[in-house]
Amino acid sequence: MSPTNTPQPLDAKLLQTRIMPILAFAILFSVLNGVMFNVAIPDIAATFSLSPSTVSWVVSAYVVMFALGSVLYAKLAERFAIRDLISVGLGLFSLGSVVGYVGDSFAWLMIGRLIQASGASGIPALGMMLATLYAPAHLKGTVLGMFASTVAFAAGIAPLVGGFLAGNFGWKALFFLPLATLIVIPAFRRFLPDEIKHPRPFDFFGATAFAVAITALLFAVTKGRWDLLLGAVIAAALFAWHIRRVSAPFLPPALFGLRRYRSGLIIVILAIAPAFAMMFAVPIMLRDVHALDTMAIGLVTFPGAMSGALAGYFAGKFSARLTPYRIVLGGIVILGSGLIALMVLHRFDPWVTALCLVCGNGGFSIIHSSLANTISETLERVNTGVGMGLFNLTFFLSGALGTAAAGRVLSIPLPSIPVDAYTVLFGVIALVSGCAFVAFRRVFRQAL
Repeated sequence: MSPTNTPQPLDAKLLQTRIMPILAFAILFSVLNGVMFNVAIPDIAATFSLSPSTVSWVVSAYVVMFALGSVLYAKLAERFAIRDLISVGLGLFSLGSVVGYVGDSFAWLMIGRLIQASGASGIPALGMMLATLYAPAHLKGTVLGMFASTVAFAAGIAPLVGGFLAGNFGWKALFFLPLATLIVIPAFRRFLPDEIKHPRPFDFFGATAFAVAITALLFAVTKGRWDLLLGAVIAAALFAWHIRRVSAPFLPPALFGLRRYRSGLIIVILAIAPAFAMMFAVPIMLRDVHALDTMAIGLVTFPGAMSGALAGYFAGKFSARLTPYRIVLGGIVILGSGLIALMVLHRFDPWVTALCLVCGNGGFSIIHSSLANTISETLERVNTGVGMGLFNLTFFLSGALGTAAAGRVLSIPLPSIPVDAYTVLFGVIALVSGCAFVAFRRVFRQAL
């Protein structure tokens, strides 16, 4: 493809038959790698004689780097071609896998995971930019639906894949999987446009202040270190002061002046956090209430993963007919229904839980694809890339918040009342999902 000065829509046939399949392949492995290490945490702790708080950094540090990378890659896309950034991202993803595999200490394991995250975070961020900037208008929903369905499917099968590899070949075998993404780098470089970029100054101070604020906030949420909130607030205040004083800030202040965009990010937290809380709590509930082993838990959750994949795909296909606004509302209703069903029925046969997850995961995938489409339409084209990068960061922050909140609820001793902790948890997150419905309808009601 010839270089262009401004983003031009990709050829529809090329997008559907070439770019979407390889993008789905890369997204699948980036999400798998982030989730499947969860099942190997006990084995890693035993290998290096680590405490639970120390070994949890394998997951927490990856999440922090992944979240920050979502914005950083979107910002770098203002200076470099997307195809070059994806190539670098996949290269770092694989390099981190090699470092993690050959390392013989926990320190080298962590270095490998951080390198992995620094590369993998670019795949969903840049994939969403492709959808919002380069997909023809009639295919944007389809691409975002593919994105959401792939994320939901990968998150659902990750425990099965991780359990199989770690159980049969040892936990280090998990580092082999990302190497498969190297095969799609030539395809990305062939089919994606070679854009001409005009160099812009990079706001290192703003980027650093932003990274400190988000890192402190994420660790405050995931680790219960509320003393870090002060550091997050100070860094955020410094960042807000700085971006109003420089000509080329890391994030443009005008982005936060868009009421619907700003409100949309709050709705992302209300809508997505309950879904992550559900995905975190259900496996624990299946072990605690029904005494299922890891493989059985994977089998119970698998239908939900498949429903998420199908729901995201069809939500994208129908977005042009029903408008993404109505689809988001429908997705929130479906997710909320699944949560209410879990609240009432989680003590029944595990396969009843599987049916509830079909509803819950399907709703989550619908929300993810259509909410991204909705929020992208609140942005001016010049800020679409970095705006969607911030959307991705908010999405992962919501996941951390939902997971941490679920853990806190499940650890609270209940008084002598005729309900268990899971009834309380599923009821609370169903209520939060209802708040998302009300807030979304209020903010975007003119588009309905």
